[in-house]
Amino acid sequence: MKVSVSKVSPHPLNETIYKLSNIDDLVVSIDEVGLLQPLVVNQQYQVISGHRRLEAVRQLGWSEVDVEVIETSTEDETKSLLVHYNKQRVKTCREVLNETQVLRPLYRVGQGKRTDLTTSVRTNRSTGRDILAESVGIPSSRLAKLEFVEKENPDYIDAIDEGKLTLNQSYLILSRQKNEREGREPKPSHAVTSSTDEFIFHNKSSDSMVEVVDESVDLIFTSPPYYNKRDYDKVTLGSEKSPDDYVVALVNHLRDCSRVIKDTGSFFLNIGDTYDDGNLLNIPHRVCIQLQSEGWILRNTIIWNKTNPKPQSTRSHKSLNPTYEFIFHLVRGSNYKYKQTLVPTKSNSNFTFPRHRNRDTPATETVTPIPPSDGKIMGDFWDETIIRSAVARNVPVNDGVEHPAPFPEDIVTLPILQSTDEGDLVLDPFMGTGTTGRVANRLNRLFVGYDVTDYR
Repeated sequence: MKVSVSKVSPHPLNETIYKLSNIDDLVVSIDEVGLLQPLVVNQQYQVISGHRRLEAVRQLGWSEVDVEVIETSTEDETKSLLVHYNKQRVKTCREVLNETQVLRPLYRVGQGKRTDLTTSVRTNRSTGRDILAESVGIPSSRLAKLEFVEKENPDYIDAIDEGKLTLNQSYLILSRQKNEREGREPKPSHAVTSSTDEFIFHNKSSDSMVEVVDESVDLIFTSPPYYNKRDYDKVTLGSEKSPDDYVVALVNHLRDCSRVIKDTGSFFLNIGDTYDDGNLLNIPHRVCIQLQSEGWILRNTIIWNKTNPKPQSTRSHKSLNPTYEFIFHLVRGSNYKYKQTLVPTKSNSNFTFPRHRNRDTPATETVTPIPPSDGKIMGDFWDETIIRSAVARNVPVNDGVEHPAPFPEDIVTLPILQSTDEGDLVLDPFMGTGTTGRVANRLNRLFVGYDVTDYR
């Protein structure tokens, strides 16, 4: 229907959320082709969608304009509709945050939102941030970064909108500043530290490893709690309400690793995936991609083919049985230490693979040598013929306290032999039963480990 332009007015909330940008281009466009869509207004003819178009037709001197009237019964419904109709609009970061500030009170007291405004399906793990992100039309992980940047330094939001910085750059800079700031602040600590000359254990979280000197670690090998897999008792990591929350929490937790590792060091991250209502969530690569955005370089994605994987129920699963996990090899730069490992060609049947070093074995026999002419570079698919590994069995330790997910010693051996020398320092931020430390010590490396529970 057509109404007088003078009868239509902007909704007051619009000015607090959006800016009237690029009006000149819109004026030219409407003058040439007309108004392609009517303005959406409420009963009071306040514009819900089309504020820029209203300003454009005013500048063109139109007397009438096409409108679509929708009825709203509450102010909260009006707020929700206003954001919904701008969901596909190209918005600045500041405008997105303004939208979430308007919508957030609507979800705090169980009011929910109109189900006819979205076609997406939420799982029972959806968080308030997930719902807000869905409402404004961006990924939950992007909203989490925006909220972090806004909290740490609002000026960075304006810098992003002006094209001076990207969101990832801002997030990385402010995360490092926050980490450094918190590292300098004295904190009461209840951590229990036990050590020998070669093996140091800190009974505390590894999110802030203030006990470890900057750029002192040669190798990090760890396997963090997987998402929604097991009950890790005191550990909350892994029990987040959504995959995006888990990825953000894990990457934040691992941030101190970039401080303590040498530029010649390597970081091997072993992590498995999770199903949610039959949907494989692709958690490992989500984590890896986020680590890459924070400056880590991915050198290899190693496939650890398990000899004895945990069987899946034939009744509840219409899929193949998962038989592998990923081990990501990450570095900070091109100067990382690495000893190439060769495997036999088909013509060489007498080759024996790298093995644990016995205390009585000379150091030169740590890795079985093979002439380059008779060998080829080891691939990124590791099965039992290379590491001779099997899934570790849960065994009672520490007066009956069991770690819910130990990994076999052989899976640690190759990275240590390839990436360190004797006397180098190895770190495991999620130490568990101490597998990484035992192998490191056996190969004459030093070790420091962290865990909130003493499983030794």
